[in-house]
Order: sequence, then C-alpha cells, then structure tokens
Amino acid sequence: MLTQDDIREALRQVIDPDVGVNIVDLGLVEDIRIAPEGIYVDLIMTTPACPQSAYLSDESERVVRAAAKDAVGVSVAVLDSPFWEPSRMSASAKSIMGWPG
Repeated sequence: MLTQDDIREALRQVIDPDVGVNIVDLGLVEDIRIAPEGIYVDLIMTTPACPQSAYLSDESERVVRAAAKDAVGVSVAVLDSPFWEPSRMSASAKSIMGWPG
C-alpha cells in the first residue's frame, strides 16, 4: 500500500517547465489523500491563471498512476484556494529561484 510519502516522492518527478523546479519543492501540493477507492491529490498553482495548470495536473496524475501501478483510481484537482505564496517553497527551491531564506 502506498503512503503519502510515496506519492509525494512520485510527484517530485513533475517539474514546472517555467521554473525548472518540481511541484513538491515549489509547494504546489496542497493535500494527498489515500482511500480504498483511490488516491486524491490537490494542487494549487502559483497564480490563478497559471498557464501550466493543465500540464502539471496531467503529469501529476500520470506519475501517481505509475506509482500506484494502476491498482486504484487517481484524481488530481487544481484548487482555487488557498493562494500560493513563496513561503511554501522548500529551501532548495528558494535557492534555485533566488529567494532569500
């Protein structure tokens, strides 16, 4: 059985093509829920009109399905809130992006 950490690790394969950083380190993964009927992933984008929203959602679904070996359903939703803010980034993402801290 996959854990949230397993799913999070799989999601590190999804790279935001605009900035070259994975969605976990960018802080785009809002929630991961594992239920008997499937795996549910909620994402937020850096802006409400993010041009990569569909790509990041589709890629997230693809890597989670691969990690689950298609054993369960996978649903990825892009949320309208909460709003993303730079404090959600990991230290390594901040360094890559040139943010302090």
